[in-house]
Amino acid sequence: MKYSISAGHEETLRAAREVLEFGGNAVDAAIAAYWMSFLSEPCMASAGAGGFALVNVPNQGIEMVDFFCQTPINKKKESRLDFYPVTIDFGPTTEDFHVGLGSMATPGAISGMYAMHEKWGSIPMKELTSQAVRSAKEGIALNTFQAFDLELLKDIFGISPRGREVFFNEEITKKEGEMIRMPYYADFLESMALEGADLFYKGEIARKLVVDCQENGGTLSLEDLANYKTIFRKPLSFQWKEYEVYTAGYPSSGGIILAALLKTIESKISKELKINSKEHFDLLLELNQLIHSLKDSDASLINYLKTNFQIVSEGENSNLNTHGTSHFNVVDKNGMAVALTTSIGEGCGYFIEGTDMQMNNMLGEAALLPNGFHSWQENSRLRSMMTPTMIRDTKDLVLVTGTGGAGRIPFMLSQTILNALHFNLPLHDAVHSPKLYFDGSELNAEKGFDHEYIGSIKFKEWNGKSLYFGGTHSIRLNTENAEAVGDERRYGVGESA
Repeated sequence: MKYSISAGHEETLRAAREVLEFGGNAVDAAIAAYWMSFLSEPCMASAGAGGFALVNVPNQGIEMVDFFCQTPINKKKESRLDFYPVTIDFGPTTEDFHVGLGSMATPGAISGMYAMHEKWGSIPMKELTSQAVRSAKEGIALNTFQAFDLELLKDIFGISPRGREVFFNEEITKKEGEMIRMPYYADFLESMALEGADLFYKGEIARKLVVDCQENGGTLSLEDLANYKTIFRKPLSFQWKEYEVYTAGYPSSGGIILAALLKTIESKISKELKINSKEHFDLLLELNQLIHSLKDSDASLINYLKTNFQIVSEGENSNLNTHGTSHFNVVDKNGMAVALTTSIGEGCGYFIEGTDMQMNNMLGEAALLPNGFHSWQENSRLRSMMTPTMIRDTKDLVLVTGTGGAGRIPFMLSQTILNALHFNLPLHDAVHSPKLYFDGSELNAEKGFDHEYIGSIKFKEWNGKSLYFGGTHSIRLNTENAEAVGDERRYGVGESA
């Protein structure tokens, strides 16, 4: 095997592939892919975003990289904030998200890339930015999924004059096949490659961002930016069947939910269970109902895992978050692997001057702040559902995976893992088999289960595969080769050589 890559966009994948073919390692390739995703997946990735990564280094183990968003050091009076709702029309339903400069948290994307590069990189950062620089100047055509997402978020992307210049034709969002060009992003990247992360957190970019916050109702300060640190953490790990699962620990809650899902189903599943059978459907529903009742309380989840499965998880979150996300995986010829998940929320509508980069709105999601807006704790990591995951057998990686999908993330991952490693489906089938999710009031399932559901819960059966059920881009490995699959639900791509 030379490499294996799965991602949410063909250009994200291409950036990783070119670095690997040039002789870079998986971390080099992931950094190049992440820079590219700011252009190719602008509804989900940006220099104004944050995320988590798992990095597997052969003969050294798996490490978690926490570059997620941090709450401001000091709150401002609500009356002084640029903070207001935008209604997003999802078709069958609508949802309000709060945007504006007052919805921004301190982003970690840039810090995370430089921290990973310093620890594991082997190619100069200038080389790792070069593809994104070139593509930002020449442009990338919107694919089906990004065009759909852009139309969905048009009322946010259209807030800023620069957003309208880049993503709109007059009053209409650009459509599939039309070119997105970010010349300021190209200039920003060239400067970043020369000056490093301090340009963003302590230099000219930081000063521009903070002046706009001070003058226009934002909270972020120079101190917030200068004090931001990427943190290398021990991932959450646990035994599942004959495998060892490594996933995101604190401050992600996705990992402990995934652990609860997998360990509970392990205690209930039988070898005779058939994929997509009525019994499979009923078991998934039972599992979803149980874990859904626990998922909003880290304390309850931690106690459940400790009491029932002797799994100890550190950390407890009170700052909730995460909505729009993207994920990709890279494995190189030597077995180094990266699983990286990132989020910008929906974006706050503010583009940092001279960068073409939109900032996050991590403090503006009502559904994820049950105690009310501005109830977040100061100067602390936000909670996330992002759950990059790696699974090993006795010695080797066998599965690298992750997904977008907000609160559904660990539920979708658990079903893909079950399909691949319990039912032993080929990876393409494991990813694309029908999924099920109970949201607390309504049961949602894709067609394909052999069921006759007549329960009391409101039931919605989806005719086709939907991005609602995530996008579990995945790589499966064995001693001879690798299979990479991008989830069709989010127009993902996969490639192995």
